[in-house]
Amino acid sequence: MEIVRAAYTFAAEHPEVLSYVPCYCGCERSGHRGNEDCFVTARDANGDVTQWEPHGMT
Repeated sequence: MEIVRAAYTFAAEHPEVLSYVPCYCGCERSGHRGNEDCFVTARDANGDVTQWEPHGMT
C-alpha cells in the first residue's frame, strides 16, 4: 500500500510532470486528459487536492 500512497503523493505534488504523461489504460474514455487525472479529480484555487480519483489504485 505504501507504493500507492507514494504515487498519489507524487501526483498531488507534481501535476506539471504528470500532465505530460499520457495514460495508456483506456481511461481517456472516462474523460481523463493525462496521467494526473488517474489520481486527482479536483483541486481548489490554491492547487490543493480536494478530491482523489480512485482509478490510480487499480
